[in-house]
Amino acid sequence: MIDRISISLDEESKRKLDFLRDKISDNTSEVIRGIIDFCFDVIRTMEKFDTESIKIWIDYLAEKQHMILDIEHWRVIFSEIEKCSRSDQFWEDMEKIGLSHAIQYKLKGLDNVEKILKYVERANWYGVKCEAKGVYTLILNDLAIKKFVKVFLEKVFQGQDLDVEIKEGFGKLIIVEKN
Repeated sequence: MIDRISISLDEESKRKLDFLRDKISDNTSEVIRGIIDFCFDVIRTMEKFDTESIKIWIDYLAEKQHMILDIEHWRVIFSEIEKCSRSDQFWEDMEKIGLSHAIQYKLKGLDNVEKILKYVERANWYGVKCEAKGVYTLILNDLAIKKFVKVFLEKVFQGQDLDVEIKEGFGKLIIVEKN
């Protein structure tokens, strides 16, 4: 059985529907059914994840500047890095990457400590807990990544002229804003 429905669209919604129809199909009904299927899947997924996380994951992956990596691969890689990364070149490269991300984050509107920490949290390196105004605890997902995360964030904050101190705990980092 097929139900027919009528809807009213404002100009912006009509423009978006026309765009989707041009990209997906010539048939408006197929586009609407596809949107319903997609939204249904997203809403079911959102029982586990919030929309902001999903938007950030799309942002991470859409430009092909990030990749999905199984946590077991991640742990093997970082245990090797801990064994082998005594060279200064590796950490100098990490600092450069942090500084370049400072610019990218600024362009995305990520211009304060909390926004940056919450955005990077979606990469699953750590969980962030706000302890007090300007004080954050990062609970690391793996102990081997402590120096990696610390060096990266130090340079991101430095690149944006954000005055912070990063203190090390056993399985965590504590970020303290200094102003």
